[in-house]
Formats: sequence, structure tokens, C-alpha cells
Amino acid sequence: MAAQKAHRAAYPVVEDFPAIPAVDLTNWRRWLAEHTDPDWRPGEWDAGAWFFNGDASNPLTGTTQCNTRSCWTLVPAGTVLCKHCVDAHAASDLPRDEFIETYRRPVRIRTRWGDERDPCTVASGDRRCARPIHSQDLCRTHYSRWRRTAGPETDRDEWIVTSGVEPLESRPTCAVRGCSMQRSVALLCASHRQLWERDRRAGNTALGQAGWVEAAAPFQRTNQFSLLSLDETVRWEVRYGLQKRTERGGVIEPTAVRHMIRGLAGHASMLTLDATTTAAEMHKRGNNCVAHFREILRAVRAATLEFRGLAPTQADIWDLAKVGLRSRTRTGRREQSATVDLTAIRQIWLRELLKRWVEVMTPENSDFVRMLRACLIASDALHARPGGGQALADLRYVDMQAVFTAMCNLRRADGELLNRHGRSTFFSIFNSILDFGRTADLLPELPASFMRHPSMTVPPDETTEDEAGQAIPEPVIAQLDANLADIGAGVTYGDLAAGDIHLMLATAYTVLRDTGRRPVEVTSLRRNCLEVTDDGDVLIWDNHKKRRYGRKLPIASETAEAIRRWQARRELIPAAVTGKDYLFPAITHRSGVPHMEPGYLGTYLREWIRAIPRLVSDQLDHSGNRLPFDRALIFPYAFRHSYAQRHADAGVAVDVLKELMDHRSIVTTMGYFNVSMKRKREAVQTMRLHVVDRAGRPAPFATDLAYEARSVAVPFGNCTEPSNIKAGGKSCPLRFQCAGCGFYRPDPSYLLAIEEHLNALRADRETARAMDTDDFVIRNLTDQITAFTGILDNMREQLGNMTDEERSEVEDASAVLRKVRATQEHRLLPLTVIRPAKDDDAR
Repeated sequence: MAAQKAHRAAYPVVEDFPAIPAVDLTNWRRWLAEHTDPDWRPGEWDAGAWFFNGDASNPLTGTTQCNTRSCWTLVPAGTVLCKHCVDAHAASDLPRDEFIETYRRPVRIRTRWGDERDPCTVASGDRRCARPIHSQDLCRTHYSRWRRTAGPETDRDEWIVTSGVEPLESRPTCAVRGCSMQRSVALLCASHRQLWERDRRAGNTALGQAGWVEAAAPFQRTNQFSLLSLDETVRWEVRYGLQKRTERGGVIEPTAVRHMIRGLAGHASMLTLDATTTAAEMHKRGNNCVAHFREILRAVRAATLEFRGLAPTQADIWDLAKVGLRSRTRTGRREQSATVDLTAIRQIWLRELLKRWVEVMTPENSDFVRMLRACLIASDALHARPGGGQALADLRYVDMQAVFTAMCNLRRADGELLNRHGRSTFFSIFNSILDFGRTADLLPELPASFMRHPSMTVPPDETTEDEAGQAIPEPVIAQLDANLADIGAGVTYGDLAAGDIHLMLATAYTVLRDTGRRPVEVTSLRRNCLEVTDDGDVLIWDNHKKRRYGRKLPIASETAEAIRRWQARRELIPAAVTGKDYLFPAITHRSGVPHMEPGYLGTYLREWIRAIPRLVSDQLDHSGNRLPFDRALIFPYAFRHSYAQRHADAGVAVDVLKELMDHRSIVTTMGYFNVSMKRKREAVQTMRLHVVDRAGRPAPFATDLAYEARSVAVPFGNCTEPSNIKAGGKSCPLRFQCAGCGFYRPDPSYLLAIEEHLNALRADRETARAMDTDDFVIRNLTDQITAFTGILDNMREQLGNMTDEERSEVEDASAVLRKVRATQEHRLLPLTVIRPAKDDDAR
């Protein structure tokens, strides 16, 4: 995976929007009109007025209603409160949740454009003035009459009652298409009248007021936009791009579209503008504006291929989002779109073969990227050969050898040699496209000698014994636990309150730390992921990587209690319908998956870890001070390594750890038991000084070599009996009754094994008593229990008399040696005794 990511950026990406051939704009507009659905977004899109009036209940419209129960204002998707409610909340000193439930917004709020919700207060019977308020809750006409006819001391409400003023009918709406405001003077509402006067004074009204009205856009609310202000060609291009965005299930955010329209004003076509400069200008208006612009522009540019009668794969420059590649991502989304220049493959036959392979195989994005990378490597290698690999019929074995050599020298972006699996994979991928060409009869001139020879095998990687693992050290995890109260501080997650975000992320961290599950296995936990059995709490989870679902893992009660605390809070949190069954729901209903995405969890963890003031390792500098810990080594997947390393250090059998990790092969689990030679030497050097005999008396070995060469590891300690050492620990004359043997040499690294053996002896004694066995059997078991208990007590007493630093050193050495013994398999040397032959036989 790391190798794939390292090479993901290595394929030839050209500028986002390279130049394309000029098109006839008249025919281009006609083509766009023919390929635009007239019934697009019924009920929202007015094709005649080029006006979009979004429905807030449509999940594909990026508009929602203010969360305050009494508020009617529409706001952009993702916004919790409108501006009025934000100001009211700031002045209320109430918690946001309580404010949302209890605040009552006044019915009449004066708005700039005279919202139809705010009519004049003059009424007569059931009739009410239909004109919008201007001042003092009166329309402009009634307000003028009141100020003109009433005295300064006359109350407004008293004047309405005593003057006999009658309600007025509404004026016709503004002449600008799509504008719902009432006319103020002549044909225009007050706002458009101001804009008309401004343009008239600036000399921008050559077509007169009628022409200006025809091109003017209505004032739009949060859920609306108009394309009228754009040039006709751009208008059709934007309309086509919006349709393509809808077809892929993308959300249209009217606010972002309005900003985009302002950036496109004055351009004759999206095909001729400077895309990079325009996108940079739009960036000032927000990322959503840029995202809409880039997607629409890509759709329009891709449409020019069809307009010219070409398929997307026939060109030499590809937009990966448009060539029909499939996606394997769990979110269902495509990977980052890119524009790829296939002319970097110098051999025309290989370039055309790649195009044909894509057309026939319709590969996934990731498969195409790997194939492209393999072809580029081969192309560079062939280009360096005589003839440059251009003539297909001239290729020979030496040319394939050059390709193989290039694959063997393949390196990552940081200059390190790619691992053996990655290099072999790229070479196999290149040969697979040649096999495709031969099978499809696309390479009839390709000689049989230009093929992979069995001798072309990538040599194995050079490994070092002291290679470090990815597990986070336990002292560092302890520091993270000490700062857990700060996790989630300052981050947002949909509409969740700060306290909910903190508890959710703290729970996710706890599950990562204590269960060793992969990040996606944590974020995809179901709400009912806990089960109580006779043996304790069990976590129910899904192994997505190997498609094994409903797996069960015993967990500690503290971990289960952390999950239950979040489950109780989770019941009170509304979530999108798609995420209602998950412990950690998605941010919104528009997320690609119904639960929290693993990438978000990684981002939140990094922000938390970055904010921790001090994080130190267990290593010391020359002055004895602890060195800072590299925070880049802390990421969600590293906690899986820590979980496995924790159990391996504790002496858990490898087959047990295999089941805990849900590995199919024990070889995978064995990787967590690797101990470098340096760590093993340090552990032996420490442990040889703490060896005792069966009576508990100190019996240290003089050298490290003596500890290993003059003893053999038996189940409950070391043995120095010569014949048993020679037999690799498999020839004990006392049948492993070690506590009564003078050659028995236990040390603290065997404490856990001795405890387990004591438990087994006690169980055997109870079984013997139940079977009514002879007394000597019971006596033998009792004597062994007594002897092993004495050895155990002696070593514990010695550990108790040590300083904290000495005890920590012994415990670390014990963990290392237990891991070494967990993976060692003693084997007898294959020696055969050959008796001397007699003289006659020798002859």
C-alpha cells in the first residue's frame, strides 16, 4: 500500500486544463442544447427564465432550513443557524441545544428586500395590506400618509384606527424575469431600480431599459440562482455541467453557483477562459465555488470530444474522470481526478495498446494507475535501447532484459529502493498487457523472444535485524491517555455539540488503543456492538479487509464501559437515516459511507496529537534527558501494532494472538514477535545476572554466551544438565519436574510460565483426588506445587527489593526473552554416529 501511494503521483500529470482545439461557438451552442435535458430538476429549474429555485427538502440541493424550530430562513447546507438566530443566540447566554428548542423568532422582522412574510400592518376586517413594510411596520405609502397627516404625538396604531386608512392591493412584480419583488416605480422593484440607475449613470445601458431588464438577473435567496447574466454560450455550458453533476449524484449548492456565475461574467465561453486564473479568483469566494467550477469545466471540456466525434480514450491527453474507469473505494466516490498525458509513453504501439486495454478491460482507477506506471517504466527502458523500441518487430530478449533491469531498480519518491513485491508486481503488470495484446491479436509483429524469461526474478530485499516496528511505545500511549481530555477540542463534526464530539472521539481512541482493530473496523462498529457472555464483554465487529463479518473479540470491562457511555449519549443524538445503525455516524447524509470515514478519524487524532504540548520517548540524550517522540509515528493503524506488540511482550502464545488479530496465517502474526539481535543481547545481558537455582539462591551466569550456550530453555526456566542441553531440552530424565532438580536455573522472564504451571498442577491435583488415585500421586503433585511456589516467592521478593529503575529494566528484558522463546523451535542437529569399520570391511 505504501509503495502504491508513493508511485501514485509518479505518472505524467499535465496541467489541469490543457489547451483544446477551437470550436465553432454557434454549432457548439446548438450541440449543448440538444444534449441538455429539458426536464432537468422539475419543480426547481425554470428553463424559460434560466432560473433555479431549489427545494430545501431535495437532498441534491445544498440548502437547508435554520435549525431553530421557530425559524423559516433557508441557509446553505452544513450551516446550523441563520444570521438572525446566531445573533439572538449570542445575546441569550443559552446553550445552543436549549436555544434551538426554546427560541421563538418574531413573526415580523424587517428585511432589506421586503420579504413577503413582512406585510404592512394596516388591515380592515379579513383584508390586510399586501405591500411590504418600509418603516414602522408600514408600507411606503401608508408610512408617508402617517407622517404627513398625523401629528408628532399621534400613536401609529391609533392613527390606523381613527384615520380610516384602507389596506392596499399588492403592486405587480418587478419586470425582471424571476424577480418576485413588487414594483416600486414604473417597471422595477426598488432594488432593481437602484441597479438600473447605477448602470445608466455609468453608461452601461446601451440597449435601453427594456434591454437591461431582459439581461438582468433577479435577486436570489439562499436556494436560488439565475444564469441570465451570463453570455449565451456560457449559459448553456454551465447548464450542461450542472446536469452532469446531478447525473453523478452531486449536490448543487446555489450559493456556490451564484459566486461562480459572478466569476464567469464577461466571458464568451468556458473553453476560452484562463482556467487557472479564474479558479484562483473564485477561491476567494470559497472552496465550494471552485469545486463547482472545476467539475463543470471538466464536463464541458470532455463534451468537446463527443462534439468532435471522438471517444475519450482516443485522445492522447486523458481526463481520468471521463474515460469510464470504475472505482473500488468503499465510499463509492472516484479518486482525485487528474489529466494524464499519454504521450509520455514514447512508443506509439505501446501507447495504443494501453488505450485498447482500457477500452476492453474498463479497469478500476487504481489498476489503471499501476498499468500506466508499468508502461512508463518500460517505455523509458526501451527508449534507451538502439532504435528506441519503436519498431515492434525488432524487439528481442535483450530489450526485455532492459525492461526487467529497470523494474529491479525501481525506487520510491524518497529515493529508497521499492520492496521486492512492488518491483515484481510492476514487471508482472507490464507482461500482462503484452499477454493481452497477443491474445487480442493486437501485436502480430511482436517476436516471441520479447517475453518474460523464467530467470527474470526480482532478487529478495536486504533486511536488517534491527529494523524498527510501527508499534507506539507504551510510555507514549500513557502520555496520550493523560491528555485525553483535550481530544476533539476546536473541531467540528456536522451538527454535534462540542461535548458530543469529545466523547465520540475519546471512545474511538479507546477502542483503537484497547482492541487493535483496523481504523475502518472501528469507525464501522454498529450501535449494538457489545455482547455480554459468561466470560465477560465481547466486541462484535466486521473484518472488511478479508470480508469476514460478525467477528467477536473479548475486551476489558473498562473498554466496554467507555463504549456504553458513548452508546447512551448516542441515543440522544439525531443522525442521518443512512447512519442510524452505526456507533460513529457519518457527518451528513451526503457522506460516501453511513459511518465516520477512517480518514476523518486520522485527521482528528493528528490535530489532537499536534496540540499536546510535550510528548517524549523513552530514549535519553547525552545529558540524560528524554528525547521528544516523533509525532508522525502516531496514526490510527499504529495502535493495531501496539495491541499486538503488547500481547506479544506479555508472553501470549502466538496461536492465541493469531486469533485475537483475526489473521488467517500464523506467519502474519509471527511478524509481531520479531526481536532484533541488539535487543536480545541487551535482554540476555540483563537477565543473566538475575538467575537463581531451585532453592532461590543467586546463580548468575558469568557471560552472555554462557547464558545461551550452557543452558537450554525448558518450559519453566533454563536447564544446565549436559545431556538435556545436547538433546535441545527434550531429554529430561526427571520428566520436567524442574523444581526438584539441581540443574534448574529459573529467572524472572519465566514468572508467567511458572504461574501457569502452578495453576495446571493445582488443577491436576484436584482431578487426581476426584479419581481416587494413590497418595503418592497426590503427594508428588503437592510437593511440586510447594517447590514451584517457593521459587516464585523468592523471585518476587528479589524483584520487590530492586529499585524502580532496576525492576523496569528486568521487566523489559523479560518481555523480550518471552517473545524470543515464543518463536524459537529447538531442533536436534542431524548427526548420525558412524562406527569405525573393521579392517576387512574397510578393504
